[in-house]
Amino acid sequence: MIIFRPAAPAIFLLAALSCLAQAPAFDVASVRPSPNAANGLNQLNNGVEPIHAAPGLLTIRGASLLMCIQWAYDIPPFQIEGPAWLKDIGFDIVAKVAGPANDEQLRLMLRTLLENRFGLKAHTERKNMQVYELTLVKGSPKFHESTTEGPPMFSNPGKGALVADRATMSEFAERISEALQRPVMDATGLKGRYDLHMDATAYMATSGEGPMDAMGFLFNALQQQLGVKLESRKGMPAILVVDSIEKTPTEN
Repeated sequence: MIIFRPAAPAIFLLAALSCLAQAPAFDVASVRPSPNAANGLNQLNNGVEPIHAAPGLLTIRGASLLMCIQWAYDIPPFQIEGPAWLKDIGFDIVAKVAGPANDEQLRLMLRTLLENRFGLKAHTERKNMQVYELTLVKGSPKFHESTTEGPPMFSNPGKGALVADRATMSEFAERISEALQRPVMDATGLKGRYDLHMDATAYMATSGEGPMDAMGFLFNALQQQLGVKLESRKGMPAILVVDSIEKTPTEN
C-alpha cells in the first residue's frame, strides 16, 4: 500500500514563506523618552547628526518622533502628514542586530520598531502640491561625472559650502529640497553619478555671522556654479500619511 504524506513538506514550505514574509527587526532595542525633543534640531544646527547608523547598530539621541519617521522612511518632514505633536516628543533609541546591516536594512528595522513599539500605521499617497523642478540651463552642466567608487556622500566643508560626491541628480535634488522645504523633482535627464560643489560665501550676510539666504543661494548658485536651475510648478510627490501612532511606547 502506498501512503502519501504531503502535509509535512507543505508545512515546511509555509513556514519558510512565513519567515521570508516577516518584517526585518532588531534583535534588541532600548527606547527611552528624551527630556527635550529639540535636542535633535539643536544637534543638526551644530552639524551633529542625532541619528547615527553603523553596521548592525542604530543610535538615536534626542530625536523627535517626526525625525525618527523621517529617517525610517527616508522622506523629508514636509512630505509627512501626521499629528502636530510628532515634532514635540523626543526619544533616545539604541537598537542592535546580530551581524552587519546597512542603512537601508536599518531603516526597515526602524519602521518595524515604530510599528511594534509605538503602534505606527501609515500609508503613502500622491498629493497635488507646489514643487520645484531641477532642469539644465542651456549648454553643458558645470560639473563632471564622478570617477571614484563608493556610496554618495554629502558634506559641508566650512560655512556656506555644499559638496556632493558620487551623487545622482535625484539624490542631489532631494538634498537641496531640505533647504527649500518643498519637494524638488529631478528633470535634468542626467543618469550618472556626479561630483558637485557649491560655495555660498557670496550669499552670506554681510556681517559674516548672520543666516544664509537659502533661496538666493540655491537659485543663484545653482545656475551660476552648476549650470542647473529651479522652476516652480505643480507636481504629485509621494506623501507619507500617519494614520495612527501612540505617544508612549511599549516597555523595553
